[in-house]
Amino acid sequence: MNFKMTGALILIAIVAVVVWRLDPFEPEVVKEARSPWFYQVSEDDIETIKINYKGSVVSFYKTGQSTWAFDDPEGVPPNYVRWGGITLLLSGPGTKRDLTPFQPVIEDPAQYGLDEPDTIVDVGLTSNRTLQFRLGDLTTDGRHNYSQVVGFDDLFLITSTWVDVISRIAYDPPIPLWYKTRNPRAITELNIHYGDPSSLTTHRVSFAQNRREGGWSVQDFDTDAALRPIDEERWSDFSSRVARPEHIEVVVPMVPDRDYSPWGITKDSTAIEIRFSGATDKGTSFTDGVLLILGNKTDDGAYYYAKNESGFVRQPVLEINADWVDAVLEFGENIPYGD
Repeated sequence: MNFKMTGALILIAIVAVVVWRLDPFEPEVVKEARSPWFYQVSEDDIETIKINYKGSVVSFYKTGQSTWAFDDPEGVPPNYVRWGGITLLLSGPGTKRDLTPFQPVIEDPAQYGLDEPDTIVDVGLTSNRTLQFRLGDLTTDGRHNYSQVVGFDDLFLITSTWVDVISRIAYDPPIPLWYKTRNPRAITELNIHYGDPSSLTTHRVSFAQNRREGGWSVQDFDTDAALRPIDEERWSDFSSRVARPEHIEVVVPMVPDRDYSPWGITKDSTAIEIRFSGATDKGTSFTDGVLLILGNKTDDGAYYYAKNESGFVRQPVLEINADWVDAVLEFGENIPYGD
């Protein structure tokens, strides 16, 4: 083979390799632009939140200890199960796509339900900055809501699940279990634990309500083999007060080291437990409860310090009306048997 033929074959091979590696005939891949943010703020900069859903308004503020509390009832923290992650959600949701290429200016807000939207949210930020956004009608597929930041004409689509979570805060406020007012008929048990409730050896007195037939029974687990009838005359005046501790308010929003002993609240403190019936969002019935660990009385004797027993780190120091607590403890010390 002559040198010219050999050189030509080598050149053809090089070109073939280059074409294979570069593939100029492959269609160019067009990268899809990322969906824009509805808005973005730092979660740490959020100081107040107000949500208005069809006229139901609820508002919150950040305390000096960086916890969150209702404006009304003032100082009461939201239920941590419901509240966890809300400030992160409000720091700025992503969007499906920006509609402004098709509708540069929102000329008719009513077209998207933004003239009188179901949900309006005001977010107060540091340095006296504020942000308001509106959540309008559902799209035809039911998966997104039309949305707008007030002061801007841009139109966005926000996933409806995000909208539902934010709106629910207003129409179903995340009141903590220990603060909620209940119908006394919903109470199943009132228990007094004379020490650590988790210990099997702790002395317990239990008052139980027969919710089907009505009436209460009582059992001292140290002396009674089963529930016994109650003296209804002695119990009747208190039965309407059993559903919720009276005058329960926050004294300290959070105890960073979780040492509640300065208020007389320890592992072996006396505790009052209220158990009640409830239902999930899907209608499944269950029994829930509130366990309040008691501490010292306040200096004026009007209240007891207490904390709600929970696995959450941020538990406030509470105060509860001493008359209510003393009435419960009196029933434990002088049990109103009816037989």
